[in-house]
Amino acid sequence: MPEYRVDIRDIKFVLNEQLDLNALCELPTFAERGFDAQMLNETIDQARKMAVEVIAPINEISDTEGAKYNKETSQVTVPEAYKVAYKKYVEGGWGSAPSNPEYGGMGMPELINTCAGEMFTGACTSFTMLPGLSKSAAAVVDKFGTDEQKATYLEKMLTGVWGGTMCLTEPGAGSDVGANKTTAAPIDGKPGWYKIVGTKSFITFGDHNLTDNIIHLVLARTPGAPAGVKGIGLFIVPKFKINADGSVGGSNDVVCGGIEEKMGIHGSPTTTLNFGDNNNCEGELIGDVYSGIKYMFLMMNEERLMVGMQGQALAQSSYQYALKFTQERVQGSDIRAFKDPNAPKVTIINHPDVRRMLLTMKARTESMRALLYTTAYYIDMAHNNPDAKQAEKYGGWVELLTPICKAYCSDNAFDVTQMAMQSEGGYGYCREYGTEQNCRDTKITAIYEGTNGIQALDLLGRKMGLNKGAVLMSFVMMLNEKIGALKKNEATKELAVEIEKAKAKLDAVVMKFMGLSREKSMKAFVPLINACGLLEMFGDVICAVLIGEQAAISAGKLAGILAEKNAADDKAKAAVIADSTEAKYYFSKVKTAEFFIKNLLPRVYWREIGIQYLDFCCMEDVFPQV
Repeated sequence: MPEYRVDIRDIKFVLNEQLDLNALCELPTFAERGFDAQMLNETIDQARKMAVEVIAPINEISDTEGAKYNKETSQVTVPEAYKVAYKKYVEGGWGSAPSNPEYGGMGMPELINTCAGEMFTGACTSFTMLPGLSKSAAAVVDKFGTDEQKATYLEKMLTGVWGGTMCLTEPGAGSDVGANKTTAAPIDGKPGWYKIVGTKSFITFGDHNLTDNIIHLVLARTPGAPAGVKGIGLFIVPKFKINADGSVGGSNDVVCGGIEEKMGIHGSPTTTLNFGDNNNCEGELIGDVYSGIKYMFLMMNEERLMVGMQGQALAQSSYQYALKFTQERVQGSDIRAFKDPNAPKVTIINHPDVRRMLLTMKARTESMRALLYTTAYYIDMAHNNPDAKQAEKYGGWVELLTPICKAYCSDNAFDVTQMAMQSEGGYGYCREYGTEQNCRDTKITAIYEGTNGIQALDLLGRKMGLNKGAVLMSFVMMLNEKIGALKKNEATKELAVEIEKAKAKLDAVVMKFMGLSREKSMKAFVPLINACGLLEMFGDVICAVLIGEQAAISAGKLAGILAEKNAADDKAKAAVIADSTEAKYYFSKVKTAEFFIKNLLPRVYWREIGIQYLDFCCMEDVFPQV
């Protein structure tokens, strides 16, 4: 397995040069906790060290050994190498970086958690899923639980002593959460406690041997509850019962019925859990008995952003593998000398098609990083800005961006991983080069936490209409302001025109869909058929704006370096760029943005052309009966 490489320079560029980390640290919440930009940058350095030295070495073991299920004991074990890594991970506080300090969290900005999360996830995706889920489950208890529930569960979950899960899906129901059949019957003489009976499937880390207990958040329906999602409650269901003194007691009648054999993420056990087969499973209600979906959406949305980040992290890892491989692999001569049989052989990074693939990967991964980090920044502003109107604005933007982050990043990430494999040729298809595992591990990101088709429908049907469209309008106005600033910048004015034209195509599709939603004919299906295309267009335009912004920043920094070196002509400038790491970095950022906007952004044009045909033939009787 090749060495895991982190692009720490680009991570810190987005963190410090594109986003305003100092403004974040000045928010009262973070200022009171003593955070400053220097401290947070040092935290990122520590996260990189943890990712490279502790987590990355277990990635190949995670894939080859995988999680194991013992049918005799119904217990799940994970690779032995996980135990040392997990101990170091939780001791470093990484499992609860943004969580409530009152219960053992570090209280850091979500932006820092996202930066660190990218590095950890790229190092070993399967491993990081347990602490990620535990943190999100704890966040639900923290926000909606009683003081007693918080005292019982939070500290042990946030310090990694106990794990956490999200139990929504049931066999046969899939994404149809309203089809939930798990029941919760009140226990006489024990207010707030219920007997839980049912089966949940596809539960990540539903059973394992890394923590003393596992706290399941389970959706269940009480007797007489309304049908559908409005009749579902959320219950805290520990694997082991908890004694009055907080220690772990006996079995709570939660049994693992098996784990899935999967294409990837082998070290992450995907379990089937049986609750109450012996009528001895007890769960504690969180909040209102019919508000379970509302509460669970806090965790689901956190996980959707995490899944987008998973995709981006694996794509970034694949790009780094491909970059190193193509710089070392010698094959063929320079295309300009291909007729000369005696021409010297060159590394394959010199071949135009390989360079196209590499720059595509670079542009995709860096633009996705900008999207995810910007969304994390908005989360911090939404949760901590003392100005209520500003907090509401940022919160709306986070809701709008969540399905885009999840679906756009995971779809494009899979494209990047397969392109990395393609650039490495036959070696990329072989396990020892790393990209093959990344490709397998990435595919699930488009499926779990709501398939990308569901994310697209969420964007179309819910998020674009938030607050009667005011959220979308304010976000679009912000994009227009950024495009306007790019048009005024000499270095990016031409790129800005191209972004503006592409955005006009997106605007046209949005307006067309608004009209079609009122249709009584088959044309009303057109927006639903093309929801994924619309989401992709949104992602492309937003990423173009953000990477264009990066070009403006970088062009200014590069100009400063060239002026300092008195590089007046092209030859002198080229010499400085070749000699200076920083100059080359900024030069590369400008060219990467140019490539994205001129080569990748035009995808919106053929999407728009296809949508404007208003074709709905896939809804007609075109498929044979099987």
